[in-house]
Amino acid sequence: MHKQPTQTRPARPSAGPRAMQASHKVKLVLHHGIVTGTIPGGTRLVQASIAEEMAVSTGPVRDALRELAVEGFVRLDARGAAVVHELCQSELRDIYEIRMMLEPLATARTAKLASRESLLRAAELLAVMESDTDCLQWAEHNSRFHNVIAEAGNSPKMVAILSNLRELSARYVTHSIVAMPDRARRANAEHAEILRAVIASDPEAAADAALRHLDGTLSALHFRQVGARRPGARLPDREQHPEGRRPPPQ
Repeated sequence: MHKQPTQTRPARPSAGPRAMQASHKVKLVLHHGIVTGTIPGGTRLVQASIAEEMAVSTGPVRDALRELAVEGFVRLDARGAAVVHELCQSELRDIYEIRMMLEPLATARTAKLASRESLLRAAELLAVMESDTDCLQWAEHNSRFHNVIAEAGNSPKMVAILSNLRELSARYVTHSIVAMPDRARRANAEHAEILRAVIASDPEAAADAALRHLDGTLSALHFRQVGARRPGARLPDREQHPEGRRPPPQ
């Protein structure tokens, strides 16, 4: 008696390139809105509405929301409903305490390894921040400055971890700048101190400057007044430095 050949189910096809591109596009749009605060914490993200607005099916939207949930930007309930995650004070402090352990180490590495090109990019971003009058733009340039400093240390894993932590807290930094405009001026001075230490190839001074900067930011976040002024508000005119704008590193 012959056995019937066993039938196996065909493998479930993976998402095609077009669906993956659509998912990536949706994720980028939502991610930018969450990080900048234009999509506030607590906002319900309705798959059907997002799909209609972005002219895609709900599949890519669902995939994008799952990725954002893994990265900590949204919360998914048992039915898959998504809400933008609002960090509480303890979560925010936790993020900054982790950054205060890792970022000084990354900055010290950069002081030893940074290329001239990286230093020039950091100096250019610092100059832009010193003339910025828009809170959202300042916050975006602030994130880029810290990314450039971290990337120059040549540790991709450290960069990935720090980038995620910065993005999770980015909208709260914007809120603190909106509520306390003088914080931007003080942060610019702290950034300049970090950059001077890196240019001088002084790892200890670079790590110390990074630690004091993060501690100052965390203190400002504790006193932030969310909603005191709208995101995108303008910063007061900066005070001119008596020595003028800092030249790029030689």
